[in-house]
Amino acid sequence: MNKIIVSTLTTGSRNETFNHCLASLQELANISDYQIDILVVENNKVADKSVLGIIENYSNGKKHVKHLLEPLQGIPHARNAALNFAKKEGYTYLAFIDDDAFASKCWIENLVKTIETNNVASGPQLAIFPESTGTFYRNAAVYHERTIADGDGVKWAATNNILIDISFMEANDLSFNPELINGGEDKELFLRVNKSGGNLIWSKEAVVSEYVAQSRLSVKWAMRRTFRIGATGFMIESSVKTPFMTYLSCIFKGWVYLTKGVLLLPYHAISPKSSTLNSLCDLSHGVGFFYGLFSRGRVSKYT
Repeated sequence: MNKIIVSTLTTGSRNETFNHCLASLQELANISDYQIDILVVENNKVADKSVLGIIENYSNGKKHVKHLLEPLQGIPHARNAALNFAKKEGYTYLAFIDDDAFASKCWIENLVKTIETNNVASGPQLAIFPESTGTFYRNAAVYHERTIADGDGVKWAATNNILIDISFMEANDLSFNPELINGGEDKELFLRVNKSGGNLIWSKEAVVSEYVAQSRLSVKWAMRRTFRIGATGFMIESSVKTPFMTYLSCIFKGWVYLTKGVLLLPYHAISPKSSTLNSLCDLSHGVGFFYGLFSRGRVSKYT
């Protein structure tokens, strides 16, 4: 029988959504000839009682919930802990979902259909906004998933919705880069998966949804996020390109985003389907690429 471990990471700071996440994973559709388990990787020095309490609530659930404490602080360490656990325990596939998201009932089933002839399957994460959210934020691309056709190959994917073939990761000695402690570790890894000959395929029907926290509905948060994405670009690009091509690519992408931010500002300002926040984010994204060239991809943490 094939075994799937579905992992979510937590620090105990988002317990309401973490609880909802676990509840949705308990309701995942069963798949013939597959065993589905759940792994909570807690990224704390010592276990949080509230996290353990929530897990205990599912001790008699439909799917077994396992708890793993990873004391080394940082998402790459926590994700590698899940990857190593899956290898050690003989799981066929490892899935990731964020602790502020919840899965549709057929999420894993649709990812499995996609990955059976590939190495990685990924799908969309849909944003759920607070009811009072205006179009300025609802129409901003920073809160939404890329638009990709079902069955298309992608060069990279995010760990908010993904299923990974463990044997491929082992055969190619692939894991998350611990130096990308403040983000971008998923994109960097899956670019290396692609470079190693892996097939990353999009499943449009494999849907998870995310609650957008009120604290993230701000210009400051959106611009810091896109700046960070640009700034980590140097380390991400350098994982699959020569030093010369890395510098060239970051300079090119930086100018593209800056130009896009300026030229499309009138459109974003007048279009009812867009938002001026898109131009602000493009500008911060572009500046981030140039910052990354000088900092060599080092950037401060954002929340």
